[in-house]
Order: sequence, then C-alpha cells, then structure tokens
Amino acid sequence: MSLFHKEPVNRSCFIYHDESGVVGTSGVFIVGLLFVKDRQVLYTKITEIRQRLSFKEEMHYSDVSNPKACKVCCEVLDAVLKEQVWFRGYVFDNSKIDLTYFGTHKKKARYTAYNFFTKEALRIFTKDEENAVVYSDEKARAVKDNFIFYVKDSINNNTQPLRTVIKHLQAIDSKTDDIMQVTDLIIGAINNKVTDNRHPLKRAVRQAAEIEFGKKIRYWDWSFTK
Repeated sequence: MSLFHKEPVNRSCFIYHDESGVVGTSGVFIVGLLFVKDRQVLYTKITEIRQRLSFKEEMHYSDVSNPKACKVCCEVLDAVLKEQVWFRGYVFDNSKIDLTYFGTHKKKARYTAYNFFTKEALRIFTKDEENAVVYSDEKARAVKDNFIFYVKDSINNNTQPLRTVIKHLQAIDSKTDDIMQVTDLIIGAINNKVTDNRHPLKRAVRQAAEIEFGKKIRYWDWSFTK
C-alpha cells in the first residue's frame, strides 16, 4: 500500500517542484513537491482571491512583509488546501552534506547535489504515479546542466515494471505560475517551522499551512544513513 496516495497507478497528475535554502551551505535545504489533480480549479480560485484583494505581485514566502500580502497568501493557502492536492518533501541538514562526495569543484558539486536530492525526492514520492507532468521552479544553472534529462531519465529508466512515471518535466518561472507560488509558500512555511522564525507575518502564513501538517502536507528529515 502506498504511504502517499491510495488511488491506483495509470493516472496523470501535475507535480510542482521547488526548494528552500542552498544545498551544502548552512541551515537546512528543503525539497518540496506539490501534487495537483485539477490545475484549473486552483487557478480559478487563486485568480478570484487576487482580483478581490487587488493583488498582482508574486506570492513569495520570503517577501511576505506587509499585511495585504500576508492576507492574500493565507487565503490562497486555505482555498488550495481544500482541493485535491497533497504535498511531500524532505528537509536536509546542510551540516551533514559533504559536497566533496559530489565533486571537487564546489559550485559544480552543489549543482550535482541539488540534482541528486531532487531526483531522489521525486523517485520516492512518485512510486504510484504514471505519466505525471512535473514543473520545476526555474533556477540559474551551470552551463550545460543536465537537470531535466538526468531527473526524468533516472526515474523512468529504473522502474519495475518499466513504465513512464514522468511524462514531461519543464522548468518554469515562478513569477508566471500561481501554483508554483503556492508550492513556495508551503515550503517556506515548513522552513519557518523547522527554523522557528518568529516574524509575525511569516508565522501567520505558516499557520495557514500548518493546519494540514501531517495530513495533506507531509515532510520528513532526510536520513543520511541510507
């Protein structure tokens, strides 16, 4: 039985991938995945909230610095989490990540570690998926970085029985996609919980998501003994 979802395979869903922190530095690095069944329902609800509250800015957890942005983010989280969505993620303790394992060149090793941990999170949390479409928050990557091909091929080519887990993987700019912004808010809320950030507005957004911690929103500390 799947730990993450009870529906059978042979279904398609949308998965939004984002992260918080920088792998191999200080503090924590978080990889998160928001699974969505019906995107249009979410876009419609978020657009209604944006229009009602006259909010056109990007919803970004680190930028929640005024009451209006906080209100919008809280209402959006409340609306989205009532729909058919679920979130899975891992928290990595950066003090336990040895970047030399991923290469001698520090910057390149950081990209390699990022790709590896993202691939592992997707591999673990998509065991019951087939033909999923994955959107990853666009990042400035190293020249000729192979993130999309590496992640997609590593997962699809190592399934038993062989099947297409990830049908499509695409990097998108979070500024252009409200669901990617919701993913950022959830990961930010987890980061706030883990680091115990006491900023009142950010904590309010965290509390809007925290209602579903352990239910629709689930995350684990990565075990480096695997």
